[in-house]
Amino acid sequence: MTKTDTKSVPHDPKAKHHTATMDRILDAAEELFSQRGPEHVMLKDVAEHVGVHNSLLRYYFRDKQDLFDAVVAQRTPITSERRMATLLAYERDHAGDLTLEGILHAYLDTDADGSSCSDRGWRHFGALGARMSEPRSPGEAVIDAHFDPVMLRLIRLLKKALPGCNNEDILWGCHFMSGALMITLCGTRRPVPVAGGNCADYDMADAKERLIAFVAGGLRETCDARGAARRRTRPRRPAANAEPAALPSR
Repeated sequence: MTKTDTKSVPHDPKAKHHTATMDRILDAAEELFSQRGPEHVMLKDVAEHVGVHNSLLRYYFRDKQDLFDAVVAQRTPITSERRMATLLAYERDHAGDLTLEGILHAYLDTDADGSSCSDRGWRHFGALGARMSEPRSPGEAVIDAHFDPVMLRLIRLLKKALPGCNNEDILWGCHFMSGALMITLCGTRRPVPVAGGNCADYDMADAKERLIAFVAGGLRETCDARGAARRRTRPRRPAANAEPAALPSR
């Protein structure tokens, strides 16, 4: 049977119910994992959050690790694939005019677009991603497997846009951006009053634009400052008509 033939086949009510139950369990687990951390969540906590008996979770998942792996598998590949695709497309379409802002947009637009910002599930995934980024967290290996290739591509493009910048400065820039991105995606806001408003009142699209401007400006400033410092400390070349320096005595 081909895919086009499946439209004429009645939906199996049991299969539909199974899918709906799985979705509820995964969404509840994702929310609890993001709020408390995987190490502080038990299967019974998830069952209580969903409103089902603990035995039902045991029917679907062997243990908490199995549930955690299923939660991570929901969105992690989607995010990494989107980022890689947009970075490759940007590199292809702007090969001769790469900009920091363009590269960062290609990397960040997949996380901070309108659909994901309004979706509580993606917010929970952002918060869970922050926890998974911690050393020796249960999801550290997953983060490395899915996002390291994307981060290497990002670093390569940033290096092309800033050919005079050394790798260490670009790596630090990406490090700071990742931390700010995790906080932004999970919706963490600190209500500090500022002139004419409150920095706790922001939407994700605006936060993304501010993050891009901040990271791009920081990278340029860092690279320009270090480049100027290297130029100041670099030995001056003698003028063409200057007397050659004396050889060291033997």
